[in-house]
Amino acid sequence: MVSVRRWAVRGVIALAGIVLFVAVGVWISSQLVIEKRWPIPAGGVAAARDPGAAARGKLLATRFGCTDCHGGDLTGSKFFDDPQIARFWAPNLTLVAGKYSDAQLDHALRAGVRPSGQGLWVMPSEMLMRLTDAETADLIAYLRSLKPVGEARPAKLIRAKGRIGVLIGKFKAAPSLVAEIQGQPLPDYGPGLAEGRRLARACVECHGSQLQGGALAEAPDLNIAAAYDPADFKRLLRTGIAAGNRRLGLMSESAPIRFRNLSDAEIEALQAYLKARVERQPPA
Repeated sequence: MVSVRRWAVRGVIALAGIVLFVAVGVWISSQLVIEKRWPIPAGGVAAARDPGAAARGKLLATRFGCTDCHGGDLTGSKFFDDPQIARFWAPNLTLVAGKYSDAQLDHALRAGVRPSGQGLWVMPSEMLMRLTDAETADLIAYLRSLKPVGEARPAKLIRAKGRIGVLIGKFKAAPSLVAEIQGQPLPDYGPGLAEGRRLARACVECHGSQLQGGALAEAPDLNIAAAYDPADFKRLLRTGIAAGNRRLGLMSESAPIRFRNLSDAEIEALQAYLKARVERQPPA
């Protein structure tokens, strides 16, 4: 009996050792991925300096969701906290802007790369990469216009399941996502639909690089927008309430912030573009 107990204890100790070894291996391997250095892009735009630049940049910051994560005043907020996956705070951009050059802000926005070359995580650069140089210059001008206030936010904390997700490629750094869709702009259906195409770029973060759905689990293919009654589509974008007084998860939370200031003409242009997308898709 003593011998059996001794072997049972040894087995438990051995199993604990294996678990510890695997856990340490996952942590070290995932940390190497998290801290990977990426090529720093050449060049970069300078902040626009004309009188209307900061106001245009503020509008872009709202429509492209900067305020969703960083807060209405861009001083940062905790936007994700799962006890098994990760905790993410969006940085206080009023402080970050003072530490980065214009080119470095451009690289962070459109390439997802810090000045050190380390990649940003949960940064939608796969959407912001579609900003033009002029738009990026306006956005940087807006960041430069903000008075430094508040405090620095805590660093990201990636927990056990999050680290496994990093290792299997479920969670990826911003530069990786940018590389995956480089050279894949939204379809161009001609000058008459250019305004709608421009506006549709703000949908990429949730609905995927080609608006096909699935960038977030609950985000559908935007073919669905073509079926909306125009009045219902306008109400959805401005209030987050869908036809039948339905709420649509994250869309209902973000739409009233991002899109409440869209004009009737802009919403009509966006829906016209999304309808053209349906009409011109090849048959399955």
